[in-house]
Amino acid sequence: MLNWWRDTITRIRPGEKTVRGSVVPDWANATELTISNCHGQPASTGLSEDGRVLGISQGITLYAPASADIKAGDRIVYKGNTYEINGEVNDWPSATGALDHLVINLRRYSG
Repeated sequence: MLNWWRDTITRIRPGEKTVRGSVVPDWANATELTISNCHGQPASTGLSEDGRVLGISQGITLYAPASADIKAGDRIVYKGNTYEINGEVNDWPSATGALDHLVINLRRYSG
């Protein structure tokens, strides 16, 4: 990895439970995994002001090693904040076509 890939994240994956015949995420039984050699970059930020609540959204583009066990539906703790994965985890191939790293769009809302 490049020497600027110095961030360590925590991947949180929910367990599963069945509710009325459907399998749904069970965040009360989530598991955590620490993943190093990652790198985050600011992606977007927004402000929502509807007269009652001031809301802020923040996006991060996270780059992770190709071997990282991260998938859509997981949550990521990055620099003390918990983010949801926005969409799919994307493979980023190298110039040779081999898988080089993963690119993950993260989002967080507060307010």
